Amino acid sequence: MINIIVFSIVALSIFIYTVINLIRKNNSNYLFALIPEFVGLIIDFICIFFKIDPNLFLLLIMYIFGLIIPIILLILEKKEVNIAEIVNIAKVNFYENKGQHDLAKKQLIYNVNRYSNNFLSHQKLGEWYEKNGELEKAESEYLKVIELKPKKYENYYKLALIYNKDQKKDEAIEILKEVLKRKADYLDASLCLGNILYETEMYKEAINVYQEALKYNPGEYKLYYYMGMTYTRINDFPNAKEYYKRAALINSSLNVAKLNLGQIALIFKDYNEAEKYFMECIENDEEEIQAEAYYYLSKIKLINSETILAIHYANIALELEPNLINRMEKDIYFASILGKVKIKDNKISKTKLSKEERNIINYLDNTFGVVQTLTLNIEREETNRQKDERDY
Repeated sequence: MINIIVFSIVALSIFIYTVINLIRKNNSNYLFALIPEFVGLIIDFICIFFKIDPNLFLLLIMYIFGLIIPIILLILEKKEVNIAEIVNIAKVNFYENKGQHDLAKKQLIYNVNRYSNNFLSHQKLGEWYEKNGELEKAESEYLKVIELKPKKYENYYKLALIYNKDQKKDEAIEILKEVLKRKADYLDASLCLGNILYETEMYKEAINVYQEALKYNPGEYKLYYYMGMTYTRINDFPNAKEYYKRAALINSSLNVAKLNLGQIALIFKDYNEAEKYFMECIENDEEEIQAEAYYYLSKIKLINSETILAIHYANIALELEPNLINRMEKDIYFASILGKVKIKDNKISKTKLSKEERNIINYLDNTFGVVQTLTLNIEREETNRQKDERDY
């Protein structure tokens, strides 16, 4: 009977504490604690009133409902885990799994209106708005999320992504800079900020961001690759080459970096090194990279007057990517073999490369074209000069 009396005192104290907090804080979390407490106290009251000596099973139920569950729920409340919020989000997930998206949205809107500090519901509603292209509303929800949880930096990052998608690049840049002031080793924020600066052609600023990120993430190949891309855009090819090499060393399957290295070697007329990288590219399973590699191998063979091999490589390139014929037709090197290659109907290409990766490939290709044109002009002028000297 002593156990019952001790249980009664402890359980009643917890019950009173919960009621006071419910009234004072008007927090629905306490309701979830009160219900099991009430069940435990009712069993306790029946045992005392009818002088029942509870067996082990009954004691277990009393302790679970009257003490264990309420204490766990109160601890969760102290850790700012909102039980009502979790229950409401569970309803939203249930509706979504059933394909009832309108009901899910209504539940979310109800949640944020009924519980204005419902962090998970604001976050989920923001994701819903973003997914459905309502970016202004998504921004509003994420601003509320940040207000509720100012130390959860991933929400700043998500807001920056929405700003960027909504073409508010200045706002995205500012919020990412603020995040990195507080958490300098946040890799995703660094990559996002560097990429936005790159997109807006602020290349030196992007390099600074990537270099700072490398202090905390020296093994992240993406940082090296993006550094290579950025140095490429400012025509600093030695540095670009160095960072592409590091990226490919860390991630041996990063064939786009090897392709870029081959293109840079072409620009500097190091045809042996270029051929080595392109040969490595054709050993991977990415048809798009293979096609580019065969295209450049064909070009190298044309430069070296190896016509038969050039035609062979050109045909493989066109087999993989028929649209390459458009580039071949514009390239002076391919003029001599266009009548000998197998031209297929163009097709809609399915690219796995990002827009930035494709732009870099095209940029390096154009740069090589410019360099070769200048070289040919210089050689032509030199030939004409020598002829004029002989004639004189």
